[in-house]
Amino acid sequence: MPPKRKAPTTDEDDDEYRKKRDRNNQAVKKSRVKSKQRTEETQVKVNELRIKNQILEDKIQNQTKELKFLKELFLTQAQAKSDKLVGVNLAELLKSSDDEKDSEEEGSSSTKKQKPGKSSRSGKAGSSSKK
Repeated sequence: MPPKRKAPTTDEDDDEYRKKRDRNNQAVKKSRVKSKQRTEETQVKVNELRIKNQILEDKIQNQTKELKFLKELFLTQAQAKSDKLVGVNLAELLKSSDDEKDSEEEGSSSTKKQKPGKSSRSGKAGSSSKK
């Protein structure tokens, strides 16, 4: 089959086609600008969140150190006054402190180890035998 020939074009068709192409080119440019702007805004937001995350990680690390220091201080005082402490199981306190040290050495979160300890201690304090 022989190829079809294009119908002869008129100046009106060429003008209409040119207008459509110009509108399309402008729309593409606008779309690309908006896309680039969104990408830049997202990158700025990512950088801000990374900074906030690092600040929070530093805060966690500082509070973990402070907690460790305070526990050691408490245990030192408790051992010094152990004859006055009746009903307090220092071995349990020392054990929970050692568990947390082990978890820090393994690189795991100390909060995972604290939750069971806290619930078991609170369970003992609120036991039905005291009622």
